[in-house]
Amino acid sequence: MSAAPKLGIIAGGGAVPRQLIEACQKLGRDYFVVCIEGQADADLARDVPHAWIPIGAATQLKALAAEHQIEEVVLIGNTRRPSLLELKPDWLALKIVTKIGMNLLGDDALLRAVGRAMEEEGGVRVVGAHEVFADLLTPEGQLGKNAPDDDAQKDIARGIEIARTLGKLDVGQAVVIQQGLILGVEAIEGTDALIARSATLRREGSGGVLVKTAKPQQDNRYDLPTIGPDTLRICVQAGLRGIALEAGRSLLVEREKTVKLADESGLFIIGIKI
Repeated sequence: MSAAPKLGIIAGGGAVPRQLIEACQKLGRDYFVVCIEGQADADLARDVPHAWIPIGAATQLKALAAEHQIEEVVLIGNTRRPSLLELKPDWLALKIVTKIGMNLLGDDALLRAVGRAMEEEGGVRVVGAHEVFADLLTPEGQLGKNAPDDDAQKDIARGIEIARTLGKLDVGQAVVIQQGLILGVEAIEGTDALIARSATLRREGSGGVLVKTAKPQQDNRYDLPTIGPDTLRICVQAGLRGIALEAGRSLLVEREKTVKLADESGLFIIGIKI
């Protein structure tokens, strides 16, 4: 069996890039980490082969891919979408931005366009994190000891309906539902801010449910819905009673730790096949 091609990990923030690095180390797969300045965690690249580049440095990224003989790349981690002023694109990035019309695209369309540009301009193949480390994907069914009751199941069904509608418009991937009421929907602020905002609108009675689904048209290589221990802690603080994720099209980071926290906090986590 031939060795897997060298992987370029283009890293934003959060725990997922570190988990992917550890997966490559366990699998014995050759890799190189490209840390995005102002996005990736400062200690991510400690003791691993890496380079730091600004978010608009497409020429530098292309040169790194050639220098380190990178054949496949994965875009992983939290990335705050920059304005054109913040982007400060070099000539290649400017060419890409001009071609795709950055301000006219939602996040999913933008990521797909950037991925195409990387393949065309950089000569690399873009892959999904789950293709490298399948254990990141959320399985179908109940995870942990806590299960949603009938009322929570109704909130989950309502949440899937709303989240899928939002996704079709390329707006967001998450919604918080309590007793059939929509407490909040995700936009540019991200899931953590959505949960915190929803907490201020909480009703009396059973807590709400966070529902996260991929957009119907979403390319699974980019920005799949993700939760981890930090998400779980924020859900606890907000008084939510559970999380429903789209099975097979979402990422569950640090699964054992996340499920343990849910068990200890009385929250359920469930993977729903859509």
